[in-house]
Amino acid sequence: MKRRFDTVNEWLDWQQTVHPLNIDFKLERILSVYEQLNITSIAKKIITVAGTNGKGSTVSFLESILKKNNYNVGTFTSPHILRYNERIKINQKEIDDESLLDVFELIDKKRGSTTLTYFEFATLAAFYLFSKSNLDVAVLEVGLGGRLDATNIIDSDVSIITSIGIDHTEFLGSTIDSIALEKAGVMRPFKKSIFAQDKPPAVLFQYAKNKSVNLLTHNNDYLVTRKDKSWDINYKNIKIDNIPNLKMIGDYQYNYAAASVIALSEVLPDCISNSDYIRDALCDTQISGRFQYLQKSPDIILDVAHNEDAAKSLSRNIKNIGYKKIIAVLGILADKDVYSIVEPFCSLISHWYIGTIDSQRGMNADEIKYRINSLFKNKLSIGTYSSVSSAFISALRAQDKDTLLLVYGSFYTVSEVLKSNIIRLDKDDAI
Repeated sequence: MKRRFDTVNEWLDWQQTVHPLNIDFKLERILSVYEQLNITSIAKKIITVAGTNGKGSTVSFLESILKKNNYNVGTFTSPHILRYNERIKINQKEIDDESLLDVFELIDKKRGSTTLTYFEFATLAAFYLFSKSNLDVAVLEVGLGGRLDATNIIDSDVSIITSIGIDHTEFLGSTIDSIALEKAGVMRPFKKSIFAQDKPPAVLFQYAKNKSVNLLTHNNDYLVTRKDKSWDINYKNIKIDNIPNLKMIGDYQYNYAAASVIALSEVLPDCISNSDYIRDALCDTQISGRFQYLQKSPDIILDVAHNEDAAKSLSRNIKNIGYKKIIAVLGILADKDVYSIVEPFCSLISHWYIGTIDSQRGMNADEIKYRINSLFKNKLSIGTYSSVSSAFISALRAQDKDTLLLVYGSFYTVSEVLKSNIIRLDKDDAI
């Protein structure tokens, strides 16, 4: 039987037109189609990862540990950076186009007159493909919030909340407490949940108590101890010491790595019985777009930081390295707060190359410049460009050997720079 479309990109373009809203927090629709797919189980164990920042890193740590221990693991993440196929992986391998074409066709037939969003199509595709893959563990990254996210139609065996910060206020509310409660929706009664930051909001503890959730918190129920060239994790009778420092830059990455270990200790204790495997898996984990060096000498760093907490963390990392001169390529989505993304870098960046992201969701470069000038009294040196790639080209031409070129502001921004293929590197050259 002929498919509706013959390529993945055709399917994806069409999926963005099926439902009138890009995001629609109504689980009834996706649940009805999920039931039509007759999925009995997507994996023996399920781990759900929610949070404002750090979800992708945490999924990668979990995936690395599980694969090192020879468990069959499936991961569902979003958004992607280069290819849609990145969203669904089985044993660290991206799903192939043919599998996507088959599952999209099946979902389309089973949905009947029910409309689905782009993300709901992706979620159902992952769940169906996982159900056919004999997985030991499925790791699900929440797309937005938690309580009403499409991934939350599945009950997890353990959940992780990586961090809580201000983002997506139009959907999650404008306070830390309101956002925390939305993310708390991934918790399940009588199951463990791990909070990877210090000082969780009080409403998170109250929610956990009301729902009979055992909430484990960083530097309370378990400890992370940093040393010069290594670090330790301590939890109950578990101690993994002398773990080599992570390749992923940023103090927060150690929180996410530790939370991953604690989660696995609760649902698959055998998985952490070999400390050497844990050490190797954690220190080898890397992920695109998280303080990623695209090039060294002169340095080019890519980061998907797109909200206040992420921007502050990125600026701290940059300051710690001590670059004398920095220029930046910036692209931002229209629903983001320009001030919170730019402010942490005001004293660091000597010139801004601002591009318009190639998406209907992108904020026009001239609008970004206008907002920055209004907020910062025309004190910043800014150039605007019709695209992120053209902004990047101009920044490259201006960069000298002593200047850092920083690319940040959105997954889309990093994606466009990587897709431009202006710089080609062997795999071993990337850090």
